[in-house]
Amino acid sequence: MSAREFVTLRSESANRGAFYVPRFELTIDGVPLDLSILRDAVELTYHDKTDEIDGFELVVSNWDSDRLRFKYIGSEDDESAADPTLNELETLFEPCSKKVVVKLGYADELEEMMTGTFTTMEPTFAAAGPHTLAVRGLNQLHRMRRAKYDGQFHDKTDSEIAKSFEGLVDPKWKSSGMDARRIPMPIEIDKTAKGDEPRIPFVTQKSEYDIDFLWRRARIRGYIVEIRKYEGTDKEFLYFGPSETKSPTPYQLTWGMGLTDLKVTLTTANQVKKVTVHGWDRANQKPIEASADWFDPKLKHLNPKLGEIVQKCDPREERVINRPVFTKDEAKKAARDILLGSAQELVKAQGTVIGLPSLRAGSRVLLDGIGNRLSGEYFVTETTHTLNGSGYTTKFTARREDPDVEVGGGGAK
Repeated sequence: MSAREFVTLRSESANRGAFYVPRFELTIDGVPLDLSILRDAVELTYHDKTDEIDGFELVVSNWDSDRLRFKYIGSEDDESAADPTLNELETLFEPCSKKVVVKLGYADELEEMMTGTFTTMEPTFAAAGPHTLAVRGLNQLHRMRRAKYDGQFHDKTDSEIAKSFEGLVDPKWKSSGMDARRIPMPIEIDKTAKGDEPRIPFVTQKSEYDIDFLWRRARIRGYIVEIRKYEGTDKEFLYFGPSETKSPTPYQLTWGMGLTDLKVTLTTANQVKKVTVHGWDRANQKPIEASADWFDPKLKHLNPKLGEIVQKCDPREERVINRPVFTKDEAKKAARDILLGSAQELVKAQGTVIGLPSLRAGSRVLLDGIGNRLSGEYFVTETTHTLNGSGYTTKFTARREDPDVEVGGGGAK
């Protein structure tokens, strides 16, 4: 079992007032929603993944029973244009221009989930049943999604990779007279954290938005990516690094003691027992070859019970021919990385627990009570937080990852 310290639901319940009074808070340009608007709320959903920026959806009732008209969209006319109250309601959720902060939690203990902007309004006009409006928003980082790029990074830490994006320009934006910077603001990293990060032999960015690539690298390391302002100014910068206030909470989730449902998938369909990487030694002008298998001493933390299953299933040997590595050490690390990436797809889990705002993509959970082969540490790749009339729940998707395995960084999947 992992030596990492995990938070049980029992202790979390004590910290959050026995999970009583779940609620959300949504502020628009610094102003909390009025109580009359909160009463219209049907459901709030927050969603995040390790490989894309997060977002939310708010569903509200769209019918004004006093005025007998649609409240937020669908009844715009000369009357509403001349009435400040009606006009304010009809423009409240308009996309693009407003800064939105979403918080979730219990009673007065709310946790900020994201800062973003509205991107979509989707009214439903029902012949029978309530008229509703679904308002969707994305993290404010989405405004940096202008073009997709390819890239390669050799022997760098994640913080060094993030910093290398500062100052990169796209000629086509420059010729149009727009801000040509691919990340249109300075990038700041945590220099202390940088010193603790491993050097990664090879990482690829493959047809990704720069901000999505940085988001993915941050989530793999348990970091955050967010827009901040320099103290005492309005000048913005992009921060890449650990949160100074709160790290992702590692939870211990036991079947029958808080997990309301759990589905675990064990599949050997795409497993490999050995990976061989070929490269070219430029200094000595000769080929490089290095291999890794399930018995590699650097991969000793792989679950032996799962290893036995992989060996019994006679998985294929995978040979990687065109990996851009230039030393035998790089080739060896790349082979381990590919093998571990395959092993991480061996066991996946989907579960539902009571609402835990600190359970986010990039955090870790210890699942137990489900036997030696399936119990263990999992890396959370996706969460969905839902608050509605039935209460507050968190659904998560995770992959099995045994701790303390020395590997490289891999590429985009």
